[in-house]
Amino acid sequence: MHDSHIYFVGPDDPPERDYEVGRGYLADGVPSKAREHLEKARARGFTGPEIHFHRALAILSKRSYRDLTKEDRAVLKALSGHGALAGRDAWKRGLGVVFALLSCVDGSGGDAEAAVAELDFLPAVQRDLILRHLDLVLTGSMKQSVWHRVRANAKKARYSNDRVGRVWAYFEPEPAGARAEHPEPQATDGRDVFIGVLLAAASLGPVAVMVGSSLTQGSLPALLACLAVFVFGPVAGWHVAAWHHKYRRRLALERAYGYGRSPVPPPKGGFADQVERLFDHYFDKYAPDPSDKYAWLARTRGVRRCLRDEVVRTYRERGIEADRVKWLVRFMVRDVRRRLRDGEPVEPYEIHQVDPAVKARCTALCLATATAVATVVATAFQQAPVSTAACVVLAAAAARFAVPLWLRVHSERLRAGEEAREHEAVEAARKAEYERWKTKLDLLRPREEEMEAWLSADKTLILDETLKNHRLDWHEVVAHAFLPTPKRPCKSAHVKKGPWRYSRYEIRVFLVTEEGVREATAVLDFARSRWRTTSRKNYRFDAVSSVHVEIASTRRYILNITLSNGPTESIVVSEAPNRDAVVDEESQTDAPDINLDTAGFSHTLRVLEGIAAEGKPWFGRGTASPSADRSDPPAAA
Repeated sequence: MHDSHIYFVGPDDPPERDYEVGRGYLADGVPSKAREHLEKARARGFTGPEIHFHRALAILSKRSYRDLTKEDRAVLKALSGHGALAGRDAWKRGLGVVFALLSCVDGSGGDAEAAVAELDFLPAVQRDLILRHLDLVLTGSMKQSVWHRVRANAKKARYSNDRVGRVWAYFEPEPAGARAEHPEPQATDGRDVFIGVLLAAASLGPVAVMVGSSLTQGSLPALLACLAVFVFGPVAGWHVAAWHHKYRRRLALERAYGYGRSPVPPPKGGFADQVERLFDHYFDKYAPDPSDKYAWLARTRGVRRCLRDEVVRTYRERGIEADRVKWLVRFMVRDVRRRLRDGEPVEPYEIHQVDPAVKARCTALCLATATAVATVVATAFQQAPVSTAACVVLAAAAARFAVPLWLRVHSERLRAGEEAREHEAVEAARKAEYERWKTKLDLLRPREEEMEAWLSADKTLILDETLKNHRLDWHEVVAHAFLPTPKRPCKSAHVKKGPWRYSRYEIRVFLVTEEGVREATAVLDFARSRWRTTSRKNYRFDAVSSVHVEIASTRRYILNITLSNGPTESIVVSEAPNRDAVVDEESQTDAPDINLDTAGFSHTLRVLEGIAAEGKPWFGRGTASPSADRSDPPAAA
């Protein structure tokens, strides 16, 4: 769900805001919600030809004249006084044309040719709105007269506003915010430092005693040996600490890469499994050399596992799905590819490699220090053998614990600082990528009005293809109806309080003629505006034995059509995906009605019910028959 305020009206907003939201709902294919907001705006004092024009369209949109209730017709009768076929105000003229067209279908004997001529003289804005929203009102010869314009508008709108390059952004989930795994806190604290100081004193004290004993001899070799201990000893210790730190960091990274242990696959279908699939997909997709993917995947096996575990640890929480971190997975994979191309280290032994010169110096310094210590011990042993032996034992015992402890304290301090800097750099890079990706989605994501216009264009062209396949002209069509439903599997998305949109639809077209019903089904790839007709059916009026709606739940509506010579066909008309995380009570209540309204379900059900109940006589009766005066919420069916 995309968080949006395009359908939101605050308690302190002026009536103009209700009008804007109502007009937006109408453009987005939800006429019932449009009418609700337009009536609120009118009740709060907002009036004029423009709102009256949109109120009339909201009543008639996705409905035929037969579908109107007594209340609807009373409102239209009141609105008819605000229209004029002549005048300068385009909205007033448009309203007049709406009622001129209605007079041709309500039994009042209007002049269809004159009404269509007035429609042609309207400005493009009002004319196109009438052609779109009065699609089911215009029938027979009137529809034939304007069909070429309706079809031309659909062809023009089909790929308008870079549809193919932008629709995908509508179905992209809102990306999860940029995060970077925080470094582990230091494993050593002040107590370790205190213990290390005591152990260092316990080891260095005896050394000082032995140096003093060696200096009492006064020989030049003893003096040089003592000097070498104090000069080479600290430098050798520093090199040993640096080498040890690199070694510890390499071992830790090897564990993170999973080296030395058998990989354990995550539970199927879980978050970790989905993230792993994303990494496998993008490492395969972004291989530097497509002809040698095996070497690339083998080379990056460890880093792939490490990055996967990091993402899982960082984002494993309620409400975050794997699709929301796809942007981060792509960024990580591209970064690994860039590092390999630029010759930067990727493997643990490369990242934490010790410079050979450092190794050579460390080895030489350690040998020199060991030689000097051995000389000092030998000289001191000559002066005081008993005390020297005791000092050697005490220094060795204390050093056995002091050296590893100080190496660990030093390494932990270095690690904490290095990982803090790495964390800042990684987090900054990911935040920049997140902002880039989110900005791109916001710029490319189509508006609701565009999504509805593209779907309407597709439906019109599918209808045109159906007419051609059945070799029918509009004057032969008594009534027609659409039933767009999601074609699973598909992507789905919607804005808050808006209708669900799908990446794949199954569009059913019903054409009612004097002789029977023609039905065609097309599977629409909405992102590319491509479709293929999957079935065509022809049946007599008496072939439809029953039509009923099954409300499986508040999120699922099923239309069941039973033919006398065949099984029942169950069509899922409206179904909100279970993964939708909306918890707003109002949204939960309105969602089914909004989705049914967008699908034009009320009119389709009305046509099918008429066929099932009465057959051909139902279409032979006048449009103003008493049976047309009813209350018809789709859910009540």
